[in-house]
Amino acid sequence: MEKLFICLANSKKYTERCIAGIELAQSSRQGDKDDGVRIVRTENKNPKWIRPVSTAQSGAVPSALVDHVSLLELVKLNVTASAPQGYQSENVLFDDSPLEIIGRIPKSASSIEKLLSVKRRLLFGNRGKAVSVEDITQLHHSLVLIKPENAKAYQTTNVAGNPQIRAEFVYNGHSYDLPITDIDFNYRFSNNSTLLDSCTHIYFTISLGVEFQGRHYKLIAGVIYILVMKSHETHIPRP
Repeated sequence: MEKLFICLANSKKYTERCIAGIELAQSSRQGDKDDGVRIVRTENKNPKWIRPVSTAQSGAVPSALVDHVSLLELVKLNVTASAPQGYQSENVLFDDSPLEIIGRIPKSASSIEKLLSVKRRLLFGNRGKAVSVEDITQLHHSLVLIKPENAKAYQTTNVAGNPQIRAEFVYNGHSYDLPITDIDFNYRFSNNSTLLDSCTHIYFTISLGVEFQGRHYKLIAGVIYILVMKSHETHIPRP
C-alpha cells in the first residue's frame, strides 16, 4: 500500500538510520490542506505518525535507503505491513526500495504548527530522561512534535566518553535535557554552536527509543528551526 508522509525525524540508530513523519492523505476538502493533501489524524485529533522500520531486531533502516531524505520533505513509500511493537504503534514495514521524495512543505510556522501534537502535560508520562520498562506498557505512542520554550543546544561528553549534542528546554512548564540524534542538525551545530541563537521558532520531534538497560530513553530525533532575517544598515535599492 502506498503511503505519503512529511519527514520530521531523521536520526542515527546504531550504525543505521531511524526516520519518521506524519502521514498525509489525498483530500478534496478544506482544512489541513496543502496541494490536495490533508493531515491524517487519530481519534484524539493528534496527527498520525508513521515510522518505516526493517525486520532487524532494532528496526533500524539501512542508510542507503534514506540518506537522501531531509526534514520537511514529502516522502512516498510502499508499506508492506503494519508492524507495531507495543508503545511503538507507528511502525510499518516497507519494500527495500529507497524512499521517494515528491516535494516538501514550506519551512514556515504556519505550515509546521499544523503538525504539532495535542499538548500533553508531560512528555511520555514523566519529567525524566527515560521511561522504565514497567511504565512503558502504559504508553501507546513513541513520537511527538512539540514547540519547546527556552531551547538551548550544547555539546558535552556522554558516559562512553564520546561527544554528544543535547538540548535543554521547557515544555508545558517542565524542564527537560535530552540528547539530539538529528544527523543534519548535529553536523551543522558542530560547525556553528550559535545555530539556534537567532531563531524565531524552534520545533522538536521527540522519540522514545528501544529498551536500553531497563529504560527507554527520550531523544530529539528532529530539529526544525526558523532563523531571523537580519536587516542591514545600508539598503541598496534594486535598479
